[in-house]
Amino acid sequence: MSLTSADVGKIAFREPPAGVRGYHEGEVDSFLEDVAGEMRRLAAENQALAERLQHDDLVGHLRKLERQCARARERAAALRAELDAELDKSRAVASPTAPHLLRLAERTADEHVAEARREAADLLDKAGTEASLLISDAELRASTIVADARHAHAERITGLAGKRADALARIEDLLAEARRRRADLADDVTYRLGRMEGTR
Repeated sequence: MSLTSADVGKIAFREPPAGVRGYHEGEVDSFLEDVAGEMRRLAAENQALAERLQHDDLVGHLRKLERQCARARERAAALRAELDAELDKSRAVASPTAPHLLRLAERTADEHVAEARREAADLLDKAGTEASLLISDAELRASTIVADARHAHAERITGLAGKRADALARIEDLLAEARRRRADLADDVTYRLGRMEGTR
């Protein structure tokens, strides 16, 4: 059965029927308040850890990869502009070798552009792979943190159950002591009354 701190905080026990022994209402309420408070604290701690992990690890690395990709694209654009400028110069030169130079320049330009595209594609693939690894690692770390928090929560709940058992045992001891004292007092009163009747 799944419980939230709100469920624990709202729970109310009925009073036992008249003449039937029950637990001390204040101690039960105090115990429930402790349990609800611990559940709220652990939930807030889990939320804060998950948010910090998500924000710190992924955002900075993805921005770095985006900057690398942008630099590769800028380099490709610069190479294209440089080649266009060379082609314009070749067209301006009127000589018998101009068509040959133009073809050579175009081939060189195509090679540079293809290389720049390959580098950009490689960078994008690398960025995607690294981003996937980072996300997997973050998910694994987050699940580990959640599992550790649940374990700590279970240990604390077990500790609270132990305290409750100790408190109940103490209540039983006190009730037994009260019964003994009541019996002793009744015996003492009976004895004194008997003595008083004997002196009349």
